[in-house]
Amino acid sequence: LGAVLGGDVSRSKSPAIHNAAFEAVRVAGTYGAFSVDDDGFRPLVRSLADRGYRWVNVTIPHKLAAAEMAQKRAPAVDASGAANTLVFRTDARGRLRIEAHNTDGAGILAALADLGVKVRRGTKVVVVGAGGAAAGALLALLEAGAETHVLARRPSAARALARRMPAEPRARVKAGAWTHRTLARALSNADVLLSAVPADAWASDEALAGLEGLPRGAVVSEMAYGATTPLARAVRARTARYQDGLP
Repeated sequence: LGAVLGGDVSRSKSPAIHNAAFEAVRVAGTYGAFSVDDDGFRPLVRSLADRGYRWVNVTIPHKLAAAEMAQKRAPAVDASGAANTLVFRTDARGRLRIEAHNTDGAGILAALADLGVKVRRGTKVVVVGAGGAAAGALLALLEAGAETHVLARRPSAARALARRMPAEPRARVKAGAWTHRTLARALSNADVLLSAVPADAWASDEALAGLEGLPRGAVVSEMAYGATTPLARAVRARTARYQDGLP
């Protein structure tokens, strides 16, 4: 038994993906989806563990809370402060032990490679967002050598995310407020725009105005998925290398 947990996962494709995978490899498994608010997240995790679930995946807005409630954290979780996977174990006394993992970074690097971008030293990436989704992605980008610029509606959140990164790559992070002017400036010499915010965060004229700085042919990768998101519609006139979060 497995599931995805998030603020609203009513349209999540994760159950279809995982259940098809179970069938393909002939595993007797079932994967579901549970929408839950902040107050209900921790009780739901413990309830699912008690009901025999082996693991859960975690999406917006619970990735930071997921990391905090684990007894064991993978290095990527410790460094980013965010988890997208919780694995349930029991110790010798039968007590629940939760392991936290973060696979977002590996997924982002693979998705960018699909678009022809192998992130390396000197690759310039603008990350919009500073929550749990951005955290795992930022760590992987830095470890691959990228120069990054993190922009968020709350600049304090962007700066806090930068400070959580390991000391050596932290020097390659700029952090600040997300406005149309700062986005346009950051994008002016960017190779990649990575959106780590919900799709509707782009549903305003001010948000979209910053895309005027996007270089022709730059790569745009969105961690949200859906071919008709506001960002997808806005960038298709500027680049053929857009991809939503499904990969």
